[in-house]
Amino acid sequence: MTEDLIVYQKSYDLLFWIKPTVQRFAKVHKYSLGIELEKSAIMLLKTIASINYKKNKSEVIENCLIEFEGVKILIRLSKDFKLITIEQYEYSAGLLVEIEKMLWGIKKRLQ
Repeated sequence: MTEDLIVYQKSYDLLFWIKPTVQRFAKVHKYSLGIELEKSAIMLLKTIASINYKKNKSEVIENCLIEFEGVKILIRLSKDFKLITIEQYEYSAGLLVEIEKMLWGIKKRLQ
C-alpha cells in the first residue's frame, strides 16, 4: 500500500505543477487545452485516491491508466504547441514515467 501513497503524491505533484503552468498558456490555449489538461490531471488524482476505497481495484487501476494516457497526450500537445519549454516537458515526462511505472506495478500486484 505504500506504493499507492507514492503514486498519489507523484500525481499530486504533477497537478501542482500543471495549474500554474497552464496559467501562463496563451489565451487561445488556456481556455481549451489548458482547462482540459487541468481537468484530466484532477480526474487522475481523484481516481488514484479512490483505489483503496473500491472493491474492484483492477477496474479502478484501468481507469487510472486511461486517465493517465489523457494527461500524457495533453502534455505532449502542450509541448508541440510550444506552450511549455523543453525543460518543463522533461520535468513532466519524468513525473509521468514514475506514475506510469507505479500504476502498472499496482495493476500487476492486484492480478
